[in-house]
Amino acid sequence: MELFREDMNASFDTISDTMPVDRTKFIHSRGVHAKVEWIATPDSPYTGLFKGCKHGILRISELVQTTPEVPKTAPGHALKCLRDGMSSGNWFAMYAFDGQPSFNFFKNRWTNILREMENECSRHTIGKRMAEVTDHIGATSLLEFSEFDEFGNWTEPNWPF
Repeated sequence: MELFREDMNASFDTISDTMPVDRTKFIHSRGVHAKVEWIATPDSPYTGLFKGCKHGILRISELVQTTPEVPKTAPGHALKCLRDGMSSGNWFAMYAFDGQPSFNFFKNRWTNILREMENECSRHTIGKRMAEVTDHIGATSLLEFSEFDEFGNWTEPNWPF
């Protein structure tokens, strides 16, 4: 599992629009991509990319491999909004580590702050490994998404929690 920890650190510590060299993707290893545009509501109080982004890439993926015999999925997504002259702004969200009893990826609301895993085995394996690289298992901040707009201009950040 040392390799898993190194991969996790590389993923969270590397500021880049490409995957770290020689990194093995253990979770969310299969997915689909689409070009997207982020269109914000005019009265949004949030800053940076929350104001909008013409060029983005959305990746929807499954946490682990599913089988037709068991109607259970753990869907999630990653949004990458491209910015001029700097790395993209990114966010990640999913419903729950434990998944849902359905093949419908959009059955439940996704979030960037996940509750603790219900499965005790998962808490002692995946949760324990994630705790080696973060104090906030299941939570990813949206601060970085709010600091710069799509043109690379810095803004005083205001973001949702």
